Amino acid sequence: MERAGEQIAVLRSIGYAAFGRHDRDVDILDLVFDSLVDAPGTEGVRRLRFAGQGVTLTVDRTACDVELRVSPAGPVVVEACGDEATGLVSFVLSWPGGLQRPVRTAWIIL
Repeated sequence: MERAGEQIAVLRSIGYAAFGRHDRDVDILDLVFDSLVDAPGTEGVRRLRFAGQGVTLTVDRTACDVELRVSPAGPVVVEACGDEATGLVSFVLSWPGGLQRPVRTAWIIL
């Protein structure tokens, strides 16, 4: 399990480096919970939680689908961005009318 945590830390640092090269007009949501590390033994669903800038994004991944929940609730556009070569994915959230500055999650492997 310790090895998985080390791999996640390396991938997170790669994601931060990638983020640093792109999208300077968005804020970042940090990964604050990952069930692979924070709740080992959870079968059937992987839960990730990103938070920052007054926004929380919860991602539930099962074998069949991915479910996203944004808090606070309201109209929001979510775009998934990925890199096939590395398997990394990041979500960009933006609000209609520019009520809030767009945010991007840290890059992760689902």
